[in-house]
Amino acid sequence: MDQAREGKLSELRQQLERGGLSRREFLRMATALGVSLAAAEALAGCQQATPPPPPTAVPVAAATNPPAAAPTAAPTAAPTKAPTAAPAPAAAQPKAGYTLLFDPYRCTGCLQCATACAEKWGTKLFPDQTKDTVNLEFSRIRPMRFQYVDVVNSCRYCTLVEWAEGSKDAPCMAVCPQKAIKYVPKGEGEPGFTGNGYMTVDRSLCLGIDACGRCLEVCEQQFGSGISYDPIERKAQICTMCGGDPACVKACPEDGALQFVPLATNGRVHAHVPDAYAELLYRKMFNVRREL
Repeated sequence: MDQAREGKLSELRQQLERGGLSRREFLRMATALGVSLAAAEALAGCQQATPPPPPTAVPVAAATNPPAAAPTAAPTAAPTKAPTAAPAPAAAQPKAGYTLLFDPYRCTGCLQCATACAEKWGTKLFPDQTKDTVNLEFSRIRPMRFQYVDVVNSCRYCTLVEWAEGSKDAPCMAVCPQKAIKYVPKGEGEPGFTGNGYMTVDRSLCLGIDACGRCLEVCEQQFGSGISYDPIERKAQICTMCGGDPACVKACPEDGALQFVPLATNGRVHAHVPDAYAELLYRKMFNVRREL
């Protein structure tokens, strides 16, 4: 066996010892170098690793029961605070010096404003007669439907010109023989119904439509009547702006169709007759001159 082959066999045996070659691979490569199979078997048998000794058993100490731990007191739970309720939203404050602003482009004529008004005042004045129904005759705001347009009619708090008409009172107030229509100063009246400088009707003084009706007459002829009469006692009723917090505005489902805004004028204020106002709106909205 020449020196090169011996060197190669020596290298193969080292690989076999290190586990880099399996016995079968060693035999195949050794016979490829010209070593007989018997000689290769002998070489492989000489290089088998001695099997490792069996593991020595570790003596286990006798099991002993651990001493019982002294009982400990259960941890005391920290006192929990009751959840704090969220603060209620602040109630809307009644406003003085405001007026109703109706937007004909957004109003749908749904009558929600009139329904809210009628329910509020009917229940207030005649709870027994109105507990099972809502009578729109109690409403102080009246949506009126014309062709293609709706007009919301209510008291506009008209004023007279003092130098020309002798008074700054509203026309209905000026003609009332009983002085039943009056302004309720701020700080007086019933919250949610009257007060904050808005008008009201003193029902104990009003003679009713059958015996008088002068307020309705002057308003209907000139301003389309923001005055109406209840269906039971037939006494005058006028928009009090709910004392500065109108129910009709809160009931309106259309954003901006009915608003409660500051009065932005210092001159004479008066309402349009609904027919004339509807014609004006029709011309403005549709750019057509046409009698409705």
